[in-house]
Amino acid sequence: GINSDYLGPVLRLHRGEFAEFNVKNNLNMPSTLHWHGVYLPALMDGGPHQEIAQGKVWKASYEIRQPASTLWYHAHTHRYTGPQVYQGLAGLFYVDDEYSQQADIPKTYGIDDIPLVLQDRNFHQDGSFRYVSNMHERMAGMRGNFILVNGTIRPLYRAQRRQTRFRILNGSNARIYNLHFSDNREFTQIASDGGFMPTPVRMKHLRLAPGERAEIIVEFGAKDDVMLQHKPLPTSNFGMGMGMMAMMMSGDDQPFNIMRFVSKNPGGEISTWQGVKHEQHDLNPANIVNTRTFGLDMAMGMGMMMNRMSGAGSGMTINNKSFDMNRIDEVVRLNDTEVWEFTNNSPLPHPMHIHDIQFRVLSRNNGPAELNENGLKDTVLVNPDETVRVITRFEHYTDERFPYMFHCHILEHEDQGMMGQFVVV
Repeated sequence: GINSDYLGPVLRLHRGEFAEFNVKNNLNMPSTLHWHGVYLPALMDGGPHQEIAQGKVWKASYEIRQPASTLWYHAHTHRYTGPQVYQGLAGLFYVDDEYSQQADIPKTYGIDDIPLVLQDRNFHQDGSFRYVSNMHERMAGMRGNFILVNGTIRPLYRAQRRQTRFRILNGSNARIYNLHFSDNREFTQIASDGGFMPTPVRMKHLRLAPGERAEIIVEFGAKDDVMLQHKPLPTSNFGMGMGMMAMMMSGDDQPFNIMRFVSKNPGGEISTWQGVKHEQHDLNPANIVNTRTFGLDMAMGMGMMMNRMSGAGSGMTINNKSFDMNRIDEVVRLNDTEVWEFTNNSPLPHPMHIHDIQFRVLSRNNGPAELNENGLKDTVLVNPDETVRVITRFEHYTDERFPYMFHCHILEHEDQGMMGQFVVV
């Protein structure tokens, strides 16, 4: 954990503040601490290049330059991100601004503004975590049989307010959640990875891949008793040609309960609202100066196993290249507006994350993005046989020496090479 036995505290800062963090590594191995979704200099990113040796302190300092949003922080150690996050090196990071403080939405932390960190874990008989123990778990990503919310198994939440805001992080290594309530009630998503959405979305199901966040508002009535559940993902998510293989690779996707919500006589009625006023981030397609294409591939079978055993990388690649700490894959110019196009040629979905920036999803297989992808994001799920196009602009910081990362946020895939590096000049 971070300042605790498991997970870390919710950090909360205001836009315009200057933050300094002193991160001491008390582990018996190197580690890092990455600020996921934060605009910051590459030297402060906390990726593989900012490794903290055992017993040493790393100082990260930067200005909070983005709008109100729910971000997070986690270990990002070269080849050991999966096991270190699995053991608990992660926490939430809230950014506030003048719009979020004035908005007529639930915002009292712990009362009607509740963090939910979703994780799945396996355990040994002695109660310790069981991490990857076979090739299937390494290839498909580590998925557990027990669901934890904020580190708790079978959690219960007693609603105090009629409308409650939940900030949900998929902090799992590999599991994709398809969230819904047992009584099929509607809820409203008001924010995604990078902050408030231009238009809130009423929905009954919320798909959340590893690394993604969503803020939802749920209304509770008197004597409610409902479960937040996972519903198996439709096989259509896996593309036309790879559906059966993807299901075999990812395991038998079964429904399960995540968390119970009960209420007696909740109060605190919130007035009707159509959204949250916030600063719009201009990402005009007319300003696009470059399009970059990225092919996501996985070698299967004995070849991948032999590569892993030899230490020569793995079959997890982007544009047929496995991650190399000494290779810069992309060079981006400051203030350029670009399209990044991810094509998934593998049998498994890959949630793709880009460091330092937020983006908007332009299309999925040349069709429209999901309704709740109308806001800023830093992680997007790319299903098998799917091409996802995102638009972004690289602002604020340049560094020709220290790179940012882009990678699959299934952590076992990242550790095995599905990651690249870019510098902004």
